[in-house]
Amino acid sequence: MIEKKQADGNYKYYYYYTAEQQIGVAVADSPTGPFIDSGTPLIDKVRPGGMSKGQNIDPDVFTDPVSGKTYLYWGNYYMAVCELNEDMVSIKPNTTKILIDNDAYYSEAAHVFYRNGYYYFTWSKNDTRSPEYQVRYVRAKSPVDPIDASKSEVILCKKPEQGIFGTGHHSVLPLPGKDEWRIVYHRFKFPDAVTMGRNAGFHREVCIDKLEFDENDSIIKIVPTL
Repeated sequence: MIEKKQADGNYKYYYYYTAEQQIGVAVADSPTGPFIDSGTPLIDKVRPGGMSKGQNIDPDVFTDPVSGKTYLYWGNYYMAVCELNEDMVSIKPNTTKILIDNDAYYSEAAHVFYRNGYYYFTWSKNDTRSPEYQVRYVRAKSPVDPIDASKSEVILCKKPEQGIFGTGHHSVLPLPGKDEWRIVYHRFKFPDAVTMGRNAGFHREVCIDKLEFDENDSIIKIVPTL
């Protein structure tokens, strides 16, 4: 995950990554690098909030257009959030909290975006090696309040009749200057990865499809394309 931020008239690019169940950050003057690591993990191996299982993986960074604050989201089997300091490489004290602690509807890969007064929390459910890997979402009015994952809905999932399986771990982006949106995600490599059993999750292809909204600003279920 790369986030850019302007400082003293110039942009800096911050690359958030996972290594050994820890989350780090590296900084560059260009989105193509070279990136220089901060030298210390942002999130270490200790699970936040005393969570008994899961991993500190899948960082997502979101700058709230309303408040201007920047947040880091992460977690496998839980969703955690903290506020980043202005330097983008350290955490504001006492801002870490758990947003989802029930893995019945949530697994990993949180991604947050804002549209028309709503914060859209999206994530992956099930294991990346499963054909049932899918994307779910729920709307909220705050970027940091606990989320009721039981109210989430599936917006992207397998399409067996076309050989599409394992759709998940995604990002969402608007087209510049338009209220038109795209979702970028990975799935099992077409057409043969599904025959590889659990190894299918490591034979992937990256895809992009339209993401659309209805008149109530709810996300319309995505039809994955070949």
